[in-house]
Amino acid sequence: MLAVLVGACGGDTPDAPLPQVHEARAERLVIDGAPGLASRVDIRFSRAFPLAETRIPLASHFEVEIPESSSPGSRTGRMLVQTATAADDRLSIQLQVAAVVPAGSVVHIARKAFRGGETGEITATVAGDLSPEVAILASQALVAGRAGVLDPAQVATPTADDDDPVAMRAALERHLAARGSAADTVGRALERFDAIPVSIVPAPKLRAALAALTGTFAEPALDSLFTAQNCTAKVAGAILFQPPPDEPQLLARATRDRQGRRVISVNPALRGDRIEHLMPILAHEAIHCDNEDSPAEEVAATAFDTFLYLQLVAAIPDLVATNTPLARDLNVDVIAMINSGRMVPESAGVLRSPGVTRALPGTGATAASFADLVAAAYPGLEGQSPAEALAEAYVARVAPVAGMAPGTAFDLRYLDELIGRATSPELMVAVLVVFEMGPGR
Repeated sequence: MLAVLVGACGGDTPDAPLPQVHEARAERLVIDGAPGLASRVDIRFSRAFPLAETRIPLASHFEVEIPESSSPGSRTGRMLVQTATAADDRLSIQLQVAAVVPAGSVVHIARKAFRGGETGEITATVAGDLSPEVAILASQALVAGRAGVLDPAQVATPTADDDDPVAMRAALERHLAARGSAADTVGRALERFDAIPVSIVPAPKLRAALAALTGTFAEPALDSLFTAQNCTAKVAGAILFQPPPDEPQLLARATRDRQGRRVISVNPALRGDRIEHLMPILAHEAIHCDNEDSPAEEVAATAFDTFLYLQLVAAIPDLVATNTPLARDLNVDVIAMINSGRMVPESAGVLRSPGVTRALPGTGATAASFADLVAAAYPGLEGQSPAEALAEAYVARVAPVAGMAPGTAFDLRYLDELIGRATSPELMVAVLVVFEMGPGR
């Protein structure tokens, strides 16, 4: 007799009480080495049970009711079971369900599974390690409900303060206070601001944005740029507002001058942007030290700048209310990162998350993941570029937070798990609240 068929045990005697569920527990299944969009539900009964004699598959007697919002594709939240297998000792049945089954779900068992001719159901509440909210995050793409985050971009008009060193130093202090920075961090950041050579970084706003990296995982960018501890063995030649060479439409670009020194060109259209929006792109461009590039390098650099922006948004929520070209790009990347994550799908990530077909639902973008979205912006790149020391320095800062050993930044599977595990539930919730993200309807 096949395991999926109810055994011909003749059923219970007519006057015997039906078995009751002692415990039902769900566990998400791992598929191809990563959490999948499926669960196992183990049901243990109060006593050994007979099964009614029938050729109907055992699975047909079971349904699992999942909270509606966490069961994509199901209007009622009640799902059929793929397989049901009874244990040899007739004390338990194992179900497999094509969904992430959270704690609080309800399993429905037809009474006729144990005694032919019976009507009605036995029900039991499912226990498990995943909450309904986590199951939603792990199962489907979320839509940003906050008005304006994806509105058409508008260039911010610079003010006199943007070119005033005193005003920008004060802006840096306000930024550090908003982040809740410790006194030591504040002191070091202000020292950095005062020490950055004006000959290299003439714009005080860029000096403030660079100094603001102090106390973040991207702080190593400062030594990479302002010491000879980088692949060029030279201090950066210039970091300034100017059209990126050869590609003036870009927001920023890293190149070399004739002496082989790095030059980071920031589009002049960003002169009116907030220092919090400039911080991520400076952290990004500082990664590019050698003259080689690749899709994986751009995905990693963008992942780090987006991860930094996640933390800034959690501390300073009104950042998402800005719709400059730079702010809008950062908002888009955050939404895509939230809707990605193969290794930790209920968190942020870069690879495709199970159950997600579009990382930016409700838009015309077809990319299935953060990595796909970034790679599509660099169609001419191919192959694999060498490791960049600064990217590895970022990893070394983030890995302890993630509880992981340092790995290779351009290994996207590692990077995906790193970002996922380093994004704490508290950070995730804070960003979801700011963007008002929820299941699409």
